[in-house]
Amino acid sequence: MSLETLLEPFRFSFMIRAFLGTGIIAVIAAIVGTFVVLKGLAFMGDAIAHTAFTGSAVALLLGVNLYAGAMAFALMTALGVVTLTRVSRVKNDTALAILFTGFFAVGVIVLSVMPGFAGDLSSLLLGSVMAIQVNEIYIIAVTALAIILLMLAFFPRFVMVSFDPVGAEAAGFPVAFVQSVLLISVAAAIVISIQAVGVVLVVALLITPAAAGSLITKRIIPLMLTAAAIGLFSAVTGLYISYYLAAPPGATVVVVATSIFAVILLGTKLNHWLGKRRTSSG
Repeated sequence: MSLETLLEPFRFSFMIRAFLGTGIIAVIAAIVGTFVVLKGLAFMGDAIAHTAFTGSAVALLLGVNLYAGAMAFALMTALGVVTLTRVSRVKNDTALAILFTGFFAVGVIVLSVMPGFAGDLSSLLLGSVMAIQVNEIYIIAVTALAIILLMLAFFPRFVMVSFDPVGAEAAGFPVAFVQSVLLISVAAAIVISIQAVGVVLVVALLITPAAAGSLITKRIIPLMLTAAAIGLFSAVTGLYISYYLAAPPGATVVVVATSIFAVILLGTKLNHWLGKRRTSSG
C-alpha cells in the first residue's frame, strides 16, 4: 500500500474523527473486555448494550444528550443485576434476561412513536462512525480516561474478584462493591462504543480482541496490552477497508477483529498439532 493510499482518507475531517474516535473506543473496550472474558460476562455486556439502546431512545425523545441517556440506563442494568442477585433468589442470567428484554422493548416502543423512526433505529443498532462529531470525540476521550483511572485504582481488586470471587468474599472482601465498579466500567465502555458499531455489534469490541489475546497469553497485563493492540489494529484496518470498499464501517471493524481471532486460533491449533507430532516422532 502506497503512502498516498494510506493518507488519502485523512483528507476528510469526518474520516479523521472516525479514526480517532473508533481507535480510542477499540482500545478501551478491549482493555475492559479482558475482565469481561475472564469473568464470563459476555451476556452481561449484551444486556447492558440493549438497555443503553433504550436510554439513547429516551434521550432522543427528550432532546437530551444520547450518551447521558445511554449511560443512565446502562448503569441501571449493571447495578440492578448486582442488587437483584443479592436480594432475591433470582440467578444472574435470569435477572439479566428480565432486565434487558424489558428495557429493550421499551426502547423500541419509544422510537416507534417518534418521527424518523427508521433512521434513528438504524443508527443506534448499527452505529454511525462517520457521523462522529468533535464534541463526541471529547466525550469518548474523557470517558476512556475515567475508565483507565478506575482500572488503575481498582486493578488488584478486579483481578482478585475475577479469579477467586468466592475466596475473596469469604475473606471479607467487598466483592459486591468491586463488582459494581467493574460493571460501571463495562457500562461506560459499551456506551461510548455504541456510536462506532451500534447495539448489535458492540459486544464484539469487548469480547473478540480479548478472546484473541487469551489464545496468546494468560498473563493479565500482557493480555490487556495484546487485546488493546488487536482492537486498535481492527479499528484502523476496518475503517480503511470500509473507506475503499464502501462497506459498513462498524461491521467491517468487527469482521477484521473476528478474522484475527480465527487466524490466531488456527495458528495455536496448528502449533499444538506440530508440537504433538514432534513429541511422538522423538
